[in-house]
Amino acid sequence: AHAAVPLFEDIGNGLCRINLAGLGRYPVSLETVNNFFIHTANTHRGGIRSFESKLEILRDCCARGALPFSIDSVDGYIRSYRGEGYPPVSHSRIYREAYHPAYRIVKDDFCRYFEVFCRIDELLGRVDSGSYRRDYVTVAIEGNCCAGKTSLAALLEQVYDCNVFYMDHFFLTPELRTEERLNETGGNVDYARFRDEVIQGIESGGEFEYRVYNCSMQAMERTVRVRPKKLNIVEGSYSMHPTLSEHYDLSVFLAVDPEEQSRRILERNGPVMHRRFMEEWVPKENRYFEEFRIASKCDIVIK
Repeated sequence: AHAAVPLFEDIGNGLCRINLAGLGRYPVSLETVNNFFIHTANTHRGGIRSFESKLEILRDCCARGALPFSIDSVDGYIRSYRGEGYPPVSHSRIYREAYHPAYRIVKDDFCRYFEVFCRIDELLGRVDSGSYRRDYVTVAIEGNCCAGKTSLAALLEQVYDCNVFYMDHFFLTPELRTEERLNETGGNVDYARFRDEVIQGIESGGEFEYRVYNCSMQAMERTVRVRPKKLNIVEGSYSMHPTLSEHYDLSVFLAVDPEEQSRRILERNGPVMHRRFMEEWVPKENRYFEEFRIASKCDIVIK
């Protein structure tokens, strides 16, 4: 019976229902799923005005006969419910007996990226059991500009105790921005410094430091000291550069269509920077993706 129930059900408003009965088919841990729920509860906010507008929709559905409740009974219920201060509502006995509900309400991002969480938990489980080739996991989040890479990294950081490293901190310093280097496919990121400071630091198994480059200052902004953790996330375009790709245990490519990408860049960066993105940086990224066939080399592709 459980196989017929979808694992996720969209319930609107950026939320979905995850049916617990179906979790046994996937390698995701219960701790991870619980963190989905905790993160959602701590970050998803509603308001009385919005809630009352939804009650009006309920009332309208009943008035039109779309729901099997009389308008008088609904009005009476809403008046009573409002008078109690809108307390949480539980399922009725009839509903529980008919459907045996066992679910959690979580953000729909957890549905979108569920395969990523499954693969990470599978790898971490092998680390914990001693059956993996090393005692840590490193994940690359690659993909188009404005495809959601930073948001996914932030979500992973909320669910797991992990280190997150950003490729944006490793763009070329002024002395490296030669014409030859800028014409190199994938050459506008300092992949050598990232490899030497971050990848080698992770693989050392101990504490390490790396420098953060600030493009607007055109200088190293600060030094970050890193304590080793079991899970490491590398976020950003060029993270799957051929000089780096062999160091990852899992790679994810996030894609977005050109029109939506342009809209997001305009919304995020404004018209002046939008033009530079679309004429300079996005073509460089696309050339890198195409020449090195980056998406096809990633373990998971999400569009």
